[in-house]
Amino acid sequence: MSTTGTDPFALLRATAAVERLDDELTVHPGDRQRERAYLVHRAALADRAAPALAEVEDPAISEQDAEDTAGRLLQHDRTHGTGRGPVPAADARWDADPRGYARQEHAAAVRDDLDQEHARD
Repeated sequence: MSTTGTDPFALLRATAAVERLDDELTVHPGDRQRERAYLVHRAALADRAAPALAEVEDPAISEQDAEDTAGRLLQHDRTHGTGRGPVPAADARWDADPRGYARQEHAAAVRDDLDQEHARD
């Protein structure tokens, strides 16, 4: 178990989910909805994995990846108006905290997924 408290099995599941989303993008290039789903989950994975990766690589590498990926999500949502969280992507607070934006959007995506699951039951 990691000393950071990050569940390695949760990270493994999240990695597999991001890989599936990446595969879907390859099959459906240009699909903005799929691209956004990939960015949301990839940014969340990079954010969550950074502390665990610090044990095996220079922490600056994983921190930069998390910042860059969150920034890509923020830019995507600003460009396409596709944010789903309570604070819009256009809000200036996210300029200094793109990872916070990615966390907000991932939480919204998880809520949406749960709502869809409950609707099917």
